[in-house]
Amino acid sequence: MYAQIAVTVPSVSGMFDYALPPELEGKISAGHLVTVPFGKQTVQGVVFRLIVEPSVPETKTVIDLLDPQPVLTAAQMALAQWLAGETLSPLAACIGLMLPSGLSQQADTQYAASSKQLPVTSETGQVQKRLLELLAGRGPLRGRQIDRHFKNVDWRKTAQYLVRTGVLTSQSILPPPSVRPKFVRTAQLAVPPELAEAAMPELGKTADTLSRRQAALRFLTREPADVNVSWVYAESGCNLADLQELAERELIVLRETEIWRDPLEKISNLVPSDKGLGYQELVLTAEQEAALDQILLRR
Repeated sequence: MYAQIAVTVPSVSGMFDYALPPELEGKISAGHLVTVPFGKQTVQGVVFRLIVEPSVPETKTVIDLLDPQPVLTAAQMALAQWLAGETLSPLAACIGLMLPSGLSQQADTQYAASSKQLPVTSETGQVQKRLLELLAGRGPLRGRQIDRHFKNVDWRKTAQYLVRTGVLTSQSILPPPSVRPKFVRTAQLAVPPELAEAAMPELGKTADTLSRRQAALRFLTREPADVNVSWVYAESGCNLADLQELAERELIVLRETEIWRDPLEKISNLVPSDKGLGYQELVLTAEQEAALDQILLRR
């Protein structure tokens, strides 16, 4: 089995045929990010399609699969090819527009000790000893993690030697994303409004506490869905302790809710003025208006 791959080198056009090693057959499909040899260097590339026969008599072999999940969809790959044809740009440059920012810089190599043991003698180098002891004690580690244990020491040549001798194994990987889902605490009425109104007189021992909790509960009776607690605070003057008390009385439900970030929320419709004086509002052409209408209709 072979794959047609677009290497992510911005100045390179077109795709190249690579052979798939037996251990990767069945694991690679269109959209996957892989590492491949390209000239005298090792680069990343995106698989566009699998083929049975290569277009050249001799092919190099894919080195590794960087992530088990595809990084591009079929629509993105088609768009990249269309852009390359329409703008006469290298395909790699158009693919770069589709990839998450900094993805090429995030790739790393994970090292692990194999079942083959290296006899430790007086001639064994100190870097070898430290590296083997580190991996034996900590388990598989990424290159950036090992860097923290070998400051100002070139351990990678030693690691490559140990990989060639079979003492270590290596695998190209993408580290887990640093961005995590964003959660906010929300509140929601848990009883019918009639029961909430009946509980109003017993919500606090002092007038101030009673007033805050009543205001919070009345606000939630008017809201049919979860509400960010910051809105409840602003509308009623209550605090988290008040809401927790209402939750303990089973009048409301407090929960953590994931919210979706909008990557375009801070982007305005202003563009630099063609006269070089500040910004002006972006005016769409008739074709752009028609395209936008179609996009909004399909949402």
